[in-house]
Amino acid sequence: MQRERRLNNLMDDVEELLDELSTEASPDIQELRRRIEDAIGDTKRAIAEQGHNATARIGQYASSVNGYITGYPRLAFLTGAVIFGSIGYLTGMARRATR
Repeated sequence: MQRERRLNNLMDDVEELLDELSTEASPDIQELRRRIEDAIGDTKRAIAEQGHNATARIGQYASSVNGYITGYPRLAFLTGAVIFGSIGYLTGMARRATR
């Protein structure tokens, strides 16, 4: 979240700088403005796609877990018991090691 906020602040600052340079008629400045505007657009699209892709992946994982639990409820229960038992065991070992 902090990275996203910092990136948005940076893009706002760059857009503000581009607005100040809008009065410059130099071809070099105009080319620089175009490249920066393209980079900002690409960055915004990448951020939007990343959020959408993450949501889609979470949905896929949830769907596969749901199918696994529905299709094999006993195996799902045993798998959960083994996973959480292992986590509890490792937590106990870690606490014992720090004492």
